Amino acid sequence: MNTHGMIVVSGAEDVVTAVREEIAAQPGSQSQISERRNLDGSVATWIVVANMAIAAIPHILMFIKDQLASRRVTHIKVGDLEIHNPSPDDLERFRTLVAARLEEASRPR
Repeated sequence: MNTHGMIVVSGAEDVVTAVREEIAAQPGSQSQISERRNLDGSVATWIVVANMAIAAIPHILMFIKDQLASRRVTHIKVGDLEIHNPSPDDLERFRTLVAARLEEASRPR
């Protein structure tokens, strides 16, 4: 079973920094923040790319859900699942889908 997963979060700098700090608090997790610039050189978004224990992903998604009130999280990607401009309800459905996939992946074959 794959014990690590990747999550990519795009949004406002302060929100992405908070997500990165939450990821850093998860044992065995790593993250990196990168500026993404538009063709004109202006900073468009900040991105967190994290490699973390699969078990931490639902926790991180709940943390992100708490950040959605500001509507400054614009994009979340976990594996091949992706959501743009998520609402709290969208993120809850997304979290349920991720949890189901994690459960399926952890079953003995």
